[in-house]
Amino acid sequence: MKYISSETTTWLKVRDSEIGTPGGDRGSVTHENFPEIATWLGKQAVREVDQAAVSRASSPGVTLEIKYDTRFPRGPNGEKLPTYTVATGCKVCGNNPAREAALADLIKFQTPASLSQIERWLAELSVLCASRQREPIENALTLTAYSSRLAEYPADVVRDALLKKTWKWWPAWDELHKYCEAAASPRRHMIAALKKPKPDDVSPRRMATAAAKKRGQKLIDENFPAKSSAMRNAAEPRAGNCMDEVPAEISPDKPEE
Repeated sequence: MKYISSETTTWLKVRDSEIGTPGGDRGSVTHENFPEIATWLGKQAVREVDQAAVSRASSPGVTLEIKYDTRFPRGPNGEKLPTYTVATGCKVCGNNPAREAALADLIKFQTPASLSQIERWLAELSVLCASRQREPIENALTLTAYSSRLAEYPADVVRDALLKKTWKWWPAWDELHKYCEAAASPRRHMIAALKKPKPDDVSPRRMATAAAKKRGQKLIDENFPAKSSAMRNAAEPRAGNCMDEVPAEISPDKPEE
């Protein structure tokens, strides 16, 4: 078995213009922005980082509750595959300033590892699992294709996918992609929930006018004739002040015909 060697990694430093996309902009959160965070993430377990993100969000006063579902996949021949959990949503509680503060902090937990670090992890994976023999140029193409795509995920997710999970054979990109997507889903749902502004607690209301109260009292009297006059009179004020605002062109004080 020929593995992806350090010689290949060195060669990749000078080949960007020939066979791949250079390690450029991957969004606002990059290893270059937060190298210390990337290094720290690369040493942590994914679920522990998720828990740390939830705990961190509580500092400005935000509560995050992630919803998980269990998946029971089957193989092409109907055989049972290992079950796994994936986040499907996130409930958030907190005012808008607190959400913005939590979001700015949480985004740092998305920091990817550097391309050189991902390449080293891939090289290590190549000696841990079996794979078909490749030519040096194919090794280089594989390395750059995988590392550039894995750089879209947080450092802890990538290290978990490459070195914590056990692969008997060199994983196809589809396998790695699905694994990383499931592992990265909790923080993505947290971020999506925090980006949604908190809806207004109270919708616009107005006090009921005298004419509106009169109409309401008339409806109550007609529909509940068996009730006492005192009960009917008490019912109208409780309902009369809970009316939504109406368009300006509709006058609630228009005389009844």
